[in-house]
Amino acid sequence: MYKSVKLQNYLTAYAAMIFFSIIFLQNYVLAAWSASSQMNTAICTASGQQSAIQVISDGTGGAIIVWEDTRNVHFDIFAQRIDAKGNVMWEENGVPVCLAEENQKLPKIISDGAGGVIITWHDLRSGITNSDIYAQRIDVNGNPMWKTDGIPVCDEINEQDSPCIATDSAGGAIIIWQDSRTNYDDLYAQRINNNGEMLWEKNGVPVCWVFGAQSAPVTVDDGHGGAIVAWQDFRKSYADIYAQRIDGSGRILWEKTGVNVCGARGHESYPVIISNGAEGAIVAWMDMRNDNNDIFAQQLDGNGNILWEVDGIPVTTAQEKQDYPVMVTDGAGGAIIAWWDLRSGKYDVYTQRIDLTGNPLWKDDGLPVCMEDGIQNYVSLTADGVGGAILAWNDSRASLFDIYAQRIDSNGNAQWNNNGAPVSTASETQCYSAIVSDGKGGAIIVWQDERNTDKSYWDIYAQKINAAGLLGAQ
Repeated sequence: MYKSVKLQNYLTAYAAMIFFSIIFLQNYVLAAWSASSQMNTAICTASGQQSAIQVISDGTGGAIIVWEDTRNVHFDIFAQRIDAKGNVMWEENGVPVCLAEENQKLPKIISDGAGGVIITWHDLRSGITNSDIYAQRIDVNGNPMWKTDGIPVCDEINEQDSPCIATDSAGGAIIIWQDSRTNYDDLYAQRINNNGEMLWEKNGVPVCWVFGAQSAPVTVDDGHGGAIVAWQDFRKSYADIYAQRIDGSGRILWEKTGVNVCGARGHESYPVIISNGAEGAIVAWMDMRNDNNDIFAQQLDGNGNILWEVDGIPVTTAQEKQDYPVMVTDGAGGAIIAWWDLRSGKYDVYTQRIDLTGNPLWKDDGLPVCMEDGIQNYVSLTADGVGGAILAWNDSRASLFDIYAQRIDSNGNAQWNNNGAPVSTASETQCYSAIVSDGKGGAIIVWQDERNTDKSYWDIYAQKINAAGLLGAQ
C-alpha cells in the first residue's frame, strides 16, 4: 500500500513537471546553431514579408532582432531574441512591437542597457500624409514596457520620417528624425527615458532648420548623455554633409546651423557615423567631387572642430563606383570602413582602415575582401573586439545570392577562407544581412531568406560564426 501511494505521488509530480515544462516551452523555442551553411536557425517564417532587419547584442553573447513584417497585410514591427547557444527565446515568429493600423516601417534600435531594446520607427497610423515617429521598449523577456503599439515621439502636422536613435547612457534614448512641419525638411530630436517619458519639448527640439532640406540623419551617442548627428544637407543646389552635437538637455553645442563636414563640389550622400571615443565622431560618405562615386571620411572633436583635411580624406578614389560605406571603430581611435566596389567591372567587397590621424593603414584605395565570380554587394560590418572586423555580404558566385563572411585582422589580413566563408547557401536567395559581434571574436549574422517560397515571400534566418570561421561553434 505504501509503495503504491508513493508511486502515485511520484507519477503525479512527474506529470506536473511535464505539464509546466510544456507551458514554459510554448514561449521558448529550443534550437541550436547549425554547423551547416544550408540549415541555419529560423527567426521568423510567418506568412508575408519580413524585411528591414536590425540587430544588436543582447549583452550575453546573443542578439535581439527587429524587423518590418506584413503577416497582417500592412507593415508591422516585430522582434525576437536568440541566445548565445542558438535558442530562440521569445514567442515563435517574434513578439509584436506595434500592430497599429496602416504601415509601421524603418525600425531603428539600441540596447536599453538592461538586456532589452528600445525601438523607434516611421508610423502611418495617422495617414500617409501625416506620418509620425513612435517608440517602444521591449524587456529582456520580450515584454513591451510602454503603451501598447508604442508611444508617439512626435505627432506634429505633416510628415516625420527617417528616424535614427542613440543611447542617452542612462537607459533611455535620443531619437532624431526628418521633419516637414514647416513644409520643408528639417531635423528634430527628442530624449525619452526608460519609463517612456519625454524629457524635452513636446514633439521635439530643432537640430537644424535652415533653408533647403536636411535628410538621411545618422546618429551616435557622445558618451556624456548627448548625441552627435550627421546628415545630407541641401542648403546649396547640391548635397553636402553637415553635423551637430546635442547635449542631454536638448541644447545644440556646435555652430547654430551645423558644422560643414564636407562642402566639396558635387553631391555628397549616404553618411554613416561612429564615435571616436573622445566626445567626437568619425563620419564617412559617398562623394561625387571627382564625378565618380568615391568614399571620403572626416573626424570631428567634441567641440565640432574638423580634425582631418578640409572636406575630408579620401578612403578610396579608385576608378568606377564605390558605394554605400559601412563603418566600425578599430578600437584605437580610428575606423574600419567597408563598401561595395565596381572597379573590376562587377561589384566586389573592399575595406580600409583609417587611423586616428586620418592615415590609411591598408592597401591604397582599399583592400579587396572578396573578388569571386558573380556579384558581391550589400556589405554589413561589426568590430571583432581586437582591432579587426567581420564583414558579411550578398554573394552570387553560385548564381543565386548567398551570404558569405570574412574576418580581417588589424593588419588587414584575411583570417578565414579565401574570398570568404559560406554562412548560408540554402536554396533560393539569401540577402541583405545584418551583423553583430558575439563578444568572443565571432559574430551573429541575420538576413532575409527566400528558401520557403511556397509559404511566404521573405523570412528571417540567423547563423553564428565563431572567431575561427566555423559555423555553430560556441
